[in-house]
Amino acid sequence: MVLDHPACLELVNRKFTSFDKAFRLTNNSSRYYAAIWFLLIGAVSPIPFYFLARKYPRSLFRYVNIPVVWVGPTGAPPATGINFSSWLLVGFIFQYYLRRFRFMWWMRYNYILSLALDFGIAMAALVIFFTVVYPGGGKQLNWWGNTVYLNTADFNFLPFKTLPKGQTFGPKTWK
Repeated sequence: MVLDHPACLELVNRKFTSFDKAFRLTNNSSRYYAAIWFLLIGAVSPIPFYFLARKYPRSLFRYVNIPVVWVGPTGAPPATGINFSSWLLVGFIFQYYLRRFRFMWWMRYNYILSLALDFGIAMAALVIFFTVVYPGGGKQLNWWGNTVYLNTADFNFLPFKTLPKGQTFGPKTWK
């Protein structure tokens, strides 16, 4: 029989092992048990906005996009306030103002604008790489933006708070 072949048995064993690891990672005694609830929250959270948009079709509920609400902040740690404010400004101008008051212009040029912005980011990344990073220029640049991280508590391994003698973080035993 085909299932008696060692390669097939190894594949079945790997699958059951991965299921076992996933179960151990999300069972009641795991540290990550609360993370499994976010799957349910992500699946259920669009439902009220869908029905509200159906009941009130001219309201702002029709513009609420829950996947964007949940995924948008994941880009926040590397992004700064200027990133989000510029995204908000460009989005407001081109997706609200021009669409509402200059619809024909928006209909003709919005897709081209989107392509131009994406292409501009790609070209800026290439120009920066080949003019600054590739020739070794990143090692020669010395300004406050390149050295400010040297004065942070994270870089100097300084704790935010020190524990008294005999205390530890986390549970007493790790399973």
